[in-house]
Amino acid sequence: MRKTIFFSSLLSAAGAFGTVSILFSYFGEGALPFGLAAGIITLLVSLLFGSLPEKRRFPLLALLFVVLAAVALLLGSSFMDSLRSLSVPFITTLKEPYDVDMDIPRLAHPASPVMAELFLLLLTCWFFLAAFLSKAGALAAGILSFFLLLLGFYFGINPPAAALVLSGAFLASLPARFRGGPISHPEIPAFAVSLVLGLLICLAIPESHYQQPALFSRLQEDIVSFIDPYDPIFHAGNAYTGMMKGTAGHQKLGTVNGIRYSGRIIADIEMADTAHRLYLRSWSGGDYGNNAWKDLPDSDYDSVKDLFRDNRGEWYDQGAWLMEVIARSPALSQSLSNYLDDGSVEGLKKDFAVNAVYEKTKFFLLPYDASFGAPLFAFDRSPVSAEGKAYSTYLWDLPSGALLSMMDRESSSDPYYRTYLGAEKKYRDFVYRHYLDIPDSVKEGLSALGPVSKVTTLAEKRQRVEEIRNFLAKNYTYTTNPGKTPLGKDFITYFLTESRKGYCTSFASAAVMLLRESGIPARYAVGLTVGSDELHGAPLSADGLRQYSINDHHAHAWAEVYVDGLGWRPVEMTPGYEGTDNPFPLPQDKKKNDNGAPDAPLDPKDQDKGQQSSPSEGEKKETPPRTSPSTPQRQQPPQLQGQTPAANSARPFPKGLLILPLLLLAAILLLAIRLTAVSRMLAAAPRNKDSFNRLLDYTDRLTRWAGIPRKGSYEDRKKAYRKDGRFDGFDRLIDLLVTAKYSGRTLSKDERTEAAAITGKARKACLARLGLMDRIRFRFLRKL
Repeated sequence: MRKTIFFSSLLSAAGAFGTVSILFSYFGEGALPFGLAAGIITLLVSLLFGSLPEKRRFPLLALLFVVLAAVALLLGSSFMDSLRSLSVPFITTLKEPYDVDMDIPRLAHPASPVMAELFLLLLTCWFFLAAFLSKAGALAAGILSFFLLLLGFYFGINPPAAALVLSGAFLASLPARFRGGPISHPEIPAFAVSLVLGLLICLAIPESHYQQPALFSRLQEDIVSFIDPYDPIFHAGNAYTGMMKGTAGHQKLGTVNGIRYSGRIIADIEMADTAHRLYLRSWSGGDYGNNAWKDLPDSDYDSVKDLFRDNRGEWYDQGAWLMEVIARSPALSQSLSNYLDDGSVEGLKKDFAVNAVYEKTKFFLLPYDASFGAPLFAFDRSPVSAEGKAYSTYLWDLPSGALLSMMDRESSSDPYYRTYLGAEKKYRDFVYRHYLDIPDSVKEGLSALGPVSKVTTLAEKRQRVEEIRNFLAKNYTYTTNPGKTPLGKDFITYFLTESRKGYCTSFASAAVMLLRESGIPARYAVGLTVGSDELHGAPLSADGLRQYSINDHHAHAWAEVYVDGLGWRPVEMTPGYEGTDNPFPLPQDKKKNDNGAPDAPLDPKDQDKGQQSSPSEGEKKETPPRTSPSTPQRQQPPQLQGQTPAANSARPFPKGLLILPLLLLAAILLLAIRLTAVSRMLAAAPRNKDSFNRLLDYTDRLTRWAGIPRKGSYEDRKKAYRKDGRFDGFDRLIDLLVTAKYSGRTLSKDERTEAAAITGKARKACLARLGLMDRIRFRFLRKL
């Protein structure tokens, strides 16, 4: 009996040790002493409780809780000041992974956090004393430990390895305790087996080499997707805020284990159909160092300040400026139309609007080639404003190849055009001076990959872009959880030579440096991107524009290259993003003369490589000479097979996050919110546009779950719904939506109410045919 009490006490003490270690690791350093203290206190008091008669144990446990509460109340303001002081490192930890929008409290006067730390330590010990005495207490302690881990995942922070092993072993022992069996206290052997397995895993995979399992990665995303829409306080950050990490003063790249998606809507847009992927720049910058991207320093612009006088964004988006100059001149418009398939310059102008931006950001979301002249620009940097970010404008479907042909072969005395050409040449000199810089920390990584030849002509640049794309896709792995960059290592070099895995921030950053090493000016850009196929499937507005809500799944980072004469253009280097063109176009080789007969002059850039438009003669001398005819004309950017160092996934296991003692109540509240989420959505759908849009997203997910085909003709889809008895009435819903789509008329409140009722009926029919486990998966895992 005494042995059983001792081992049960030891189990509770181990659980307290692990949970308190997790709890206090979220405040910074010093988690181990608090964990040891919790383990010792829980073990000693549990042994004391075990020596008492059972009828005295629970009154004593209740008395301990009353004493803790009374002490906190008696200390009053001193306790609250200590708790506020302790909240500073808590909120700092909370903000760190994704720059969560939470203000750190300003303390009126200094206060020691020790009092609050002791209270949290003793309160957590009390939970595990309750776990020693009863199954209900064990359940409460298990929920506390479990939600500490879950909220760590929610904010993108993983627990310390040792704490994870102990807490995991405690949690693994709970089912055995509740289930019982022929063995007395079966939770003890279950705990021992789980602990041994955890220790073996730690020995086999040291903390420095820890690789987050894919299951945890998916779990983390599921947790965020499940909780975030109903979280009115924390808003743990999302992929969009994560992409801003390491840019414009937002901490550093490689300081989180990965990126995660919450599905949160970032912006609503309207635009005309497009055949190209849409890129919305939030920020772009070209100065890299200390694992962060920044704007070029002000001093770099001293020699060209006159170029940016009365700046309204000409150098942030030259394509729109050039097209405005051409459009206002009939002669230039006619000249350009000779190179266009449809011959219409005006037809290249497309309406565009950002109707709403829901993310707090000082930056705009601007597409390339948009007419967005405003006094918000500094030099060639992204515009900044504290005001609302909604706007309406138009953008140009930039005919890059046609423009290059026209600019190379045509001359014009138009003063605006001559001003553009002269200013562009001056800005181009500036670009080649400052956007080819490679820090020494990155040069080490590039040198390990092998020599990279310089490119100068348009054709060479076009081919080099494809070579870099293919090299990255073939030799590097895309993952949303690549792990942290080890302390003291450069983010780009570590990606290129050791980890060889990452998400778009890694691919874009590395591509910028490979492009610069090739002699192509490049910089780093972050924002949102939407494929043309997604836009084509969006509903039409009354004006015939596609209406689309962009969520954080569209958050992205990419590279920009400078195309001589045209300005900064996006270049996609992350595998799996389709629909992007090579930024260096094939010039239109055939020009129509007045009689419609074609003549086909050669591309001057390829015909005379020595005359390639480059920064200046002085800078040409600084460019390394091209290879001689006896050597290969062009090499792959790096040496591919057998030359790159072996991958090393070494990375420190990250620290966790604080959770307050009221988490148990919060867990019950969150469960209730989740259980009623769909019914609340159905009730809210008739009232406003946003709620009805969420209803439409829900119906799409529900029909996909049921196996209803999403493609096919209008009548085919209606037949599919009629065949499935669960979706009785969905043909009526389709009629409503199609009528609204093509008539341009918004649905009335009664029609939206009818749509919600049809969806609710279908959901009930789907649930009625499911067993218990399938219902759980349906409602919680699939969020239906």
